[in-house]
Amino acid sequence: MGMFLEIISLTLGFAIIGGAYYFSPEVLALIGLSENDLFIFMMTGAIIQMFSSIATWAPLNRIEEDIHYGTLEAVFVTPSTRLGYLLSTSIARALISLVFFIPLYVLTLWLAGVLTNFAVIGFTLLIALIAMISNIAVGIYFGMLAILYRQARLFVSMTHQLIQFLFGAFLPVQGFIVLNQRFGTAMKYITLAFPFTYNFDLMRHFIFGDKYITLLPIWQEFVILGVCTVLYLIIARLLLVAVEKKAKKQGLAIL
Repeated sequence: MGMFLEIISLTLGFAIIGGAYYFSPEVLALIGLSENDLFIFMMTGAIIQMFSSIATWAPLNRIEEDIHYGTLEAVFVTPSTRLGYLLSTSIARALISLVFFIPLYVLTLWLAGVLTNFAVIGFTLLIALIAMISNIAVGIYFGMLAILYRQARLFVSMTHQLIQFLFGAFLPVQGFIVLNQRFGTAMKYITLAFPFTYNFDLMRHFIFGDKYITLLPIWQEFVILGVCTVLYLIIARLLLVAVEKKAKKQGLAIL
């Protein structure tokens, strides 16, 4: 019920903002959209954000809960993999969130006029799936922080907010250049190193069609997104092994 109310309030909020808020003409020219597209622009960000939030928060919540109930030590001495322990909660939460994702997704397709375009449906669902997978690695990083540091939630919350506003969830990355040429250019190249940026950018490309101006050519974004996703998962796996060894070496005192 809480998730349902959150989706309703989010949609109503964007509907209000979409009619009262606008990007500057310079920003609109850089992304190829008009003021009338703002509501759908934000809705596409909300679609991806739903899955990225699950992957980001689920491992952290799982570890904090086990620390609270004193069950994390038991988990770490079992023969089961720690990677599976962190991923299981993300997968379960993702399946539950499909109930809320589908109506929001269908509403966005309908408003964009592509509800019967099966090519758009196929590509946007693929992007949503990749978004969840690419964010799982970030969720594992945050989960490891919770193991090492008890006050990790504050850092995770701050980082999650930065992901929303700097990587294109509700503001176009292209618009930073309008604010300041040097700062905007630097921010653009920084965001291109993270998979979040491509998730939002590709989703908008398929929703709006060719009129939306992407950061990079489509095929390049797909390639970089795939490479970043695999690379981040590999790094997360290696770091998880290091954290596990440190926990065992200290006799689980770290937990």
